[in-house]
Amino acid sequence: MAVDPHKWLYLPIEAGCALVRDAEALRSAFAYHPAYYHFEERGVSYVEYGPQNTRGFRALKVWLALRQAGAAGYRQMIGDDIRLSRAMARAIEATPELERVTQALSITTFRFVPADLRARSAEPRVHEYLNELNERLLETSQQGGEVFVSNAVLGGRYVLRACIVNFHTQLPDVMAVPGIIVRLGRELDAKSRPQGL
Repeated sequence: MAVDPHKWLYLPIEAGCALVRDAEALRSAFAYHPAYYHFEERGVSYVEYGPQNTRGFRALKVWLALRQAGAAGYRQMIGDDIRLSRAMARAIEATPELERVTQALSITTFRFVPADLRARSAEPRVHEYLNELNERLLETSQQGGEVFVSNAVLGGRYVLRACIVNFHTQLPDVMAVPGIIVRLGRELDAKSRPQGL
């Protein structure tokens, strides 16, 4: 099973982890014994359990974080992220120009839909425009530096994706997102809406 510690273990990128049932199968996949290796078989040689060989010990950061936070610390931080995502989803639902699409674990997806287009959002021209508008909204929000969301395409809809995996994120941060997105969305819509739409 692959684990991505840079998400809910709050670690830098390049910290990957594979959990295996049969450690010997993992060892036999990566162990390499050229003639110039002169290792005695004492203890566990982690060189034989992955492709890194003698390169940097990236697992150290995972081990240190687990030792520092512990299971209780991680339960608290992950629980906080989920609660913040749910709070953001509720704030999005209460914002008429935003359409919540999904909310699961610490991820909430949504999109900006101008109020006068909501009832027509399934029409092909309007659907296409909303996808283009939200794509530009993503770029604008990322470049602006006020909020960072990513994207997804769900059911043919281009949506904004807020994934909360930073233990510094607080309730005021997530509550600010709907207002920022609506403000930027309105500005973009006013500049880019095709005539007759």
